[in-house]
Amino acid sequence: MNLAPARKSFKTSAPGAWWALRQNRDTTYTAVGHGLDSLATMTSPVTSTVDAHEVPKNRLLGVDAVRAIAIIGVFVMHFPMTGWLHAGPPAESPGFLHWLSTETSSRAMTLFVLLAGVSIALMTGGSKPYTGRRMTTALLRVAVRAVALFLISLCIDEFGPSVIAYYAVLLLFLIPFTRLRPRTLFALSAATVPLVTLYPIWVFTTHTDWMRAETPNGLAVLTHPGQWGDYLFSLVFTGGGFQTVYGVPLVLAGLAIGRLDLRSQAVRLRMLIVGACVAVGACVVAWLALYPLGFSAAIDKAEPPTMPWQALFAMPGERSLYATSAVGITFMVGVALLLLGGLLMLTDRRNWQRVLWPLAAAGGMAMTWYAGHIVYLKAVGNPHAYSAVYFLAVVAVTLVVSVLWRRWLQRGPLEWLVHKVIVTVVPGPRRTAAV
Repeated sequence: MNLAPARKSFKTSAPGAWWALRQNRDTTYTAVGHGLDSLATMTSPVTSTVDAHEVPKNRLLGVDAVRAIAIIGVFVMHFPMTGWLHAGPPAESPGFLHWLSTETSSRAMTLFVLLAGVSIALMTGGSKPYTGRRMTTALLRVAVRAVALFLISLCIDEFGPSVIAYYAVLLLFLIPFTRLRPRTLFALSAATVPLVTLYPIWVFTTHTDWMRAETPNGLAVLTHPGQWGDYLFSLVFTGGGFQTVYGVPLVLAGLAIGRLDLRSQAVRLRMLIVGACVAVGACVVAWLALYPLGFSAAIDKAEPPTMPWQALFAMPGERSLYATSAVGITFMVGVALLLLGGLLMLTDRRNWQRVLWPLAAAGGMAMTWYAGHIVYLKAVGNPHAYSAVYFLAVVAVTLVVSVLWRRWLQRGPLEWLVHKVIVTVVPGPRRTAAV
């Protein structure tokens, strides 16, 4: 993905992005995110079939593997492939590579946001939520984590656009909901989908000036207190293409998933089946709405910057932005359930655990890789065009270095830093697994 438009995430005109999409340009409006910091993907102790130096015994490796899939999706966007062996002009990108980039544009970010909710659930007790003082300590640690991630995001912004700040806001948002049951959380998630996707349409129609606010970026945020109000408004309500608003149903769904018994094979199988049904159902609804019901014509007739409500029923792409696609959110909740259910089952099997360990190792260092790839892109000048071979080399290096690093150390560099900050500010009993 071209990082240059994303750098203007606080002040880029969203109607402008909508216009670009309507003009069939290869425009990606979404700046896409991070895996938090491989936090708390663990439950009751299990025996690892991989070397104990490599795999923390209590981690849910399937969650880490899904997080790695998301970070690879980020790489697909930020290392846009325009040729197989050699990079070429973007307009001449091979059909499959263009399709891959388009279909990945918002989905990696969506998966990361949902996984943030899963992680917060696991940090606060998983299927058996903590109570009393233990829950208070856990929630304080969530708050400190959010502050640490926000500050790290400002540092990353000095090299390229980061969305971690939006996720930090979502962590704080989740704190009041951590005591709710899974069914209640799933219901809240479903109820908020139409609200958060109608909100951008309302802004496009009546408050386009909100999208043009001039706010500081990176560490300059800390040195411009007079603009903190505008910055916070943008961060919460419009910034990054409505990143925070869009993430509300996703983190609620993730929190609900994390409250399930993820060690139960029966629960995993239900997640896989339900996830497949939800994802397929969302695609069917989108097709029926756009073509038999004629919603596509209504969308095509709309004059930018306005967007019709029918955009809620279009998948992210030429007819809808990710932030205005209700079926897109529903689809990705289904995909997340399917991936988590399937990979949690596979990583319990001896042979598959060995095969998937490189993915799990990289997923456990997702925040480090997210920050690292932005710094790398800055260093190489971000040419906006790469070959498929180059991309595969980036993925291979990521997996190999992750395996080697995790052979001796439990956490990536940024994951270690965040952990140290948390346990220093909010000390508590030592855990038996990396968080």
